[in-house]
Amino acid sequence: MVSQLGSVIGALALMLTVSGPVLARDNAVIAGLASDVATLDPSIDQAVISLHARLNIFDALTEIGRDGSAAPRLATSWEASPDATLWTFTIRTNAKFHNGQPVTIEDVIWTYKKILADAKSPVRTFIAKVKAVERVADDKVRFTLSDPVAPFQRQVSLISILPQKAYEEMGAAQFGQSPIGSGPYKLVRWVKDDRIELSAFADYWDGAPKIASAVLKPIPAEASRAAALLSGEIDIVPSLPPAMVDRFSARSSIKVEKSESYKVVYLGFNETATPLDSLKLRQAIDRAIDREMITTKLLRGLGKPIGQIVAPMSFGYDPAIKPTTYDVVGAKQLVAESGYQGEKILFQYPNNFISSSEEVAQAIAGYLGAVGVNLELQGMDYNAFYALWSGRKLSGMHMFVFGPILMDADAPLTSIYSSAGQRGYWSDPKIDALITEQRATGDLAKRRALIGEVWRLSRENLPYAMLYNEMQASGLRDGVTWAPRADGILRLREVTVR
Repeated sequence: MVSQLGSVIGALALMLTVSGPVLARDNAVIAGLASDVATLDPSIDQAVISLHARLNIFDALTEIGRDGSAAPRLATSWEASPDATLWTFTIRTNAKFHNGQPVTIEDVIWTYKKILADAKSPVRTFIAKVKAVERVADDKVRFTLSDPVAPFQRQVSLISILPQKAYEEMGAAQFGQSPIGSGPYKLVRWVKDDRIELSAFADYWDGAPKIASAVLKPIPAEASRAAALLSGEIDIVPSLPPAMVDRFSARSSIKVEKSESYKVVYLGFNETATPLDSLKLRQAIDRAIDREMITTKLLRGLGKPIGQIVAPMSFGYDPAIKPTTYDVVGAKQLVAESGYQGEKILFQYPNNFISSSEEVAQAIAGYLGAVGVNLELQGMDYNAFYALWSGRKLSGMHMFVFGPILMDADAPLTSIYSSAGQRGYWSDPKIDALITEQRATGDLAKRRALIGEVWRLSRENLPYAMLYNEMQASGLRDGVTWAPRADGILRLREVTVR
């Protein structure tokens, strides 16, 4: 391991030298991320990995706070009608875009209308129920929804407000390369697959951030990110591989911060095609995996077995639903009863987004092989995988992670369970009815019960096999302070350097 790390460090140092200079460490930080972004235009990008850039460059009406509740950002307050179909937001009057222009109600309205008019935008799913958006006053905007959406104040946290005039003058292509936002940091330069350079926005409405400049550097390989932190080439790794946690914790030059996470790693099945159209085969796969062994040994405790798609800190988590019990004998019997003939099943997953994904995938292949199920592993870059996942083009079994960034079960319900979500391979009228009903109620206890019923139906039909709640370990260079949130997203305004 030491020799491997040494070679990785040498290769990374050379890469950094060849690719160009990085920022000097004078009130600046360099963060190593798992992947680059596909675009910096937030109106056409929904990928979670992009939030590291998006939440620093742009602001939305609200944000999800550390406690999981909706908190003010560009909106100072909001109110909803009793049936959750009419929402009015009051907008702060001291916010500016990075070009010095004020953030206006017109910019807010234009942003929402632009996204609603773009049928291909993956962001549109969060506001698809918006029927009308209108100006009420200089500082008030009203949304009329076609159907009730109880967590709408959470959904708007994912809609970054754009400057209408600048966007129209620049055009979509140029804006996606050199965007103008109203967040705490402005873009200096984006070098594709190399780095995103940011500088503090002095006129930010909440005051200039403490860190003057930052680099978000994509380093896809986990070992390379860890080695770069170890060598001092970078200052922050938001997600450390479990195998490195103990090693780094023993070093005085590096701090390791462990925290709860909102992410759940799961298996998804394309049950529209053989052999995964067999419920018994899916049940066999579910029972054949030793989740306890994966989380305690392979992940070094940075994971907890789980039986539902939301983690304990998200609204809609049901403690009564337990993880599947490891059962080799039962799994073998189900394989025999399923009619499965031993053909290879393609197993696809992102190899630079889930911590220790290659090792976990290999462990799963081993467990399934032991009960007679043969997998063909195909790991790939996150952006390539995400395009297949979002387009429903995964032909066999896949491993992915779902973390409702809104800390609310409505996100996975509407994305991968609802017939209208277009991300899953299974639909059921009962599920659709439950999802619609939970969205329409302000009664939290009733809403929890409705969501719990979806989880129970999911366990019966097994369109997904839940694996574990992924815990977080972040690595920081000594002198850098950052307390990660449950979503693991690096908000640079929360970082300090001494």
